[in-house]
Amino acid sequence: MLRFLWPILMMFGPQLAPRIIKFVRALYRLHRDSRVNILLKLLVPLAVVYAVFPVDLVRDRIPYGLGRYDDIIIFGLAVWLFWNLCPRAVVREHMGEPPPPRPEDRDPDSVVDGQARPTDDVDNKPDG
Repeated sequence: MLRFLWPILMMFGPQLAPRIIKFVRALYRLHRDSRVNILLKLLVPLAVVYAVFPVDLVRDRIPYGLGRYDDIIIFGLAVWLFWNLCPRAVVREHMGEPPPPRPEDRDPDSVVDGQARPTDDVDNKPDG
């Protein structure tokens, strides 16, 4: 089996390895970031705990091999959920991507300059 996969690995491996390393590094940084919800941070460790424990939700004798690969499926689903539920700006920051352009940068002619000042509730009461 490895004899058939080796040419494919040699062809795509050098292109995929830097992307995989960057992705794993971003996952690690997202786990350490305080802007990410703690419940999201628990997804991947709980999937690892599920994979380590011998008790499975799906028995190993189910057809099509789903019982054997349920640990991998749950781990992949946990990583996918964690990645997609993290705030986009935080993910972009850890991936080293520039922030998206602001509307005023795209069309500066449509921006109106102004000032804001705090008001009291006394000023906003109707007379009478």
